[in-house]
Amino acid sequence: MAERVRGTVIFWLCAVVLVTSLLLGGGTRAGFLSDVLLQLSAIPLFIALLWDRGPPQRSGRFAVALCALMVLIPAIQLVPLPPTLWTQLAMRDEIVATFKLTHHTLPWMPVSVSPMATWLSALSLLPPIALFLGTRRLGPDARRRLSLVLIVVGLLGVLLGLLQIAQGAASPLRFYAFTNSSEAVGFFANRNHFAALLYSALLFAGAWVLNLPSKGPGLDARGVGLRLLGATVLITLIAGELAARSRAGLGLTMLALVGIALLPAFGAGGRQGLSATRIIAAAALLSLLLATQFVLYRIFERFDLDPLDDARIDLATTTIQAAKALMPWGSGLGTFVPVYQLFERRDELAPSYANHAHNDFLELWLETGVFGFLLTGLFVLWFMARSFEAWRPYNHAHSLDRSLARAASLVILLLCLHSFVDYPLRTGAMMAVFAFSCALLVKAPERAPEDKSGTDRGNDRVSKHGGTLPGAENDKASAATQAHLKTQQPPPETRPGTRASAPAKPHETWGGDIAWPEAWRKPSGNE
Repeated sequence: MAERVRGTVIFWLCAVVLVTSLLLGGGTRAGFLSDVLLQLSAIPLFIALLWDRGPPQRSGRFAVALCALMVLIPAIQLVPLPPTLWTQLAMRDEIVATFKLTHHTLPWMPVSVSPMATWLSALSLLPPIALFLGTRRLGPDARRRLSLVLIVVGLLGVLLGLLQIAQGAASPLRFYAFTNSSEAVGFFANRNHFAALLYSALLFAGAWVLNLPSKGPGLDARGVGLRLLGATVLITLIAGELAARSRAGLGLTMLALVGIALLPAFGAGGRQGLSATRIIAAAALLSLLLATQFVLYRIFERFDLDPLDDARIDLATTTIQAAKALMPWGSGLGTFVPVYQLFERRDELAPSYANHAHNDFLELWLETGVFGFLLTGLFVLWFMARSFEAWRPYNHAHSLDRSLARAASLVILLLCLHSFVDYPLRTGAMMAVFAFSCALLVKAPERAPEDKSGTDRGNDRVSKHGGTLPGAENDKASAATQAHLKTQQPPPETRPGTRASAPAKPHETWGGDIAWPEAWRKPSGNE
């Protein structure tokens, strides 16, 4: 019971961190009050995980080590160094010249050119790491419920986005000062990141639709209602994606629909998977019909714009130049803005400043140097191994847990592809979705008290050393009685010319001493 209570507490703390991240983590700049509240929400989960480590869990240890390396990088970048060391780093000549002009002695300084920005970036890692470690400890049933929480928040974001469009650019429901004022952004500041949440929720919703309960060829009212609900959820998420008008989001949503259709592959999903795929195809078709009437014209307006207007090529070129100059240590996590301005060319100057490189991998290279390359390579190896495990062929029936794991692998893949042209993982919300998806790829603990029904708990009353716990004897006696009743046979048949056996004693077989009519007896060959 105590283990079950602890599992329930961890589940609710994970749910709080996930919901808080999705509601408050839509900004792209650090240092807001919402970021502080988000980081504070992760502290109780860390305390619960440290207080009760639970049973030993071998799966996911490599991913835990990656989390430690993720925290270690900014920690190293914040270690103060003596002047004889930090003055030898790249791009430090200007800093040294400034101290000489003011006649100040050179102080101890870290690798990061902006320690405060690195501190804020390091603190932003707390919620996703806590969510990953907490979800890793949960059993399958709790993980399913968390995926439903993510889907529900995505649906609420779609509703909020439609209200934002209806109210116009001056809508009070747009929670950020710098935002896309003519598109749906939900709880985010940027339509691209809102679109990333929607195609992630779409993949998890597709996994649920593929595993709707079925009772043969015919469906009862409950089965029909669940399928209508699933189709409605898919249509709503796709419609919200269209309302966001994100070019990258629309393209990745198409890939997500293809991925949903492939979730039952290499298994025994059978007709149930085909039926659910038809629901997904119908939902996508209906969404396109809605788009034709409501938002297709506005989508074409977005695609008529030249993608080079976003200046992504210039951003990438300058970022690569800065990253090469700051190798091998990097400039410090979260320091892109001041470093990029040092390398920005005159012809790139504009009234607005570049807050990110619109390519998260290049920005990570600039800020972390060779350590970012190493960490990314290790993550890719882990991701490939876990994805292979989730997608390998299997012989048993298609399960919801396997579908969610496969959907999680697709979410990670799509977010990484999105990061080549944008920076969704620089928001607290999408970092939480990414961390939750990584946790779904980790095998759930074998002992998950919060997931077991009363029958399962009765069958598990066995100690590690082979003994039985109190109450297990009654379970064994009940099982033995049922086995005895199943193996019991009717009285032997009396054939002509053979000697009938003596009637059984009343306490051994009831009715054995009665001469039943021959027509009433069942032939032994049909037993």
